[in-house]
Amino acid sequence: MVLSYWFKGFEKGLARLSDKQRSELLAECSKSCVRQGTFSIYQELYNQANGDLDQFFTQANELPGVRCEIVESESVYHLYFESYTCELCQKGYVSTPLLCECSRQSILYVLSELWRNRYFRVTLCHSILQGAYDCKMQIETEKRITV
Repeated sequence: MVLSYWFKGFEKGLARLSDKQRSELLAECSKSCVRQGTFSIYQELYNQANGDLDQFFTQANELPGVRCEIVESESVYHLYFESYTCELCQKGYVSTPLLCECSRQSILYVLSELWRNRYFRVTLCHSILQGAYDCKMQIETEKRITV
């Protein structure tokens, strides 16, 4: 009971942060969370795909509750989640769409860790917390230029 009140304060605090501050805070939260859970799933997909991005997203499309589209090979992808993946949302502790930044940051972190030779931009297109049917992220990537 007390925990749900704490999270209402957390939501109000998130709303008072600037976009940059919120992004920095939730980047750290997402790293901690993903390292305790889904990183190993993505690592296994990466290994099975031998680091091939198109193959990675093709295989990720087979995960329950996940849908992926290759928009432009080796460059642009759409990643969909058909339900909340965050336990805080699943249990009803947090309902603000501002928390979607944590999911965006977790995808950015995972991809950047797995493909260290690439830059990634992850854009939240829409989310369940915003009232959409699913969560959609657009992922854009390009190789790092080494000199």
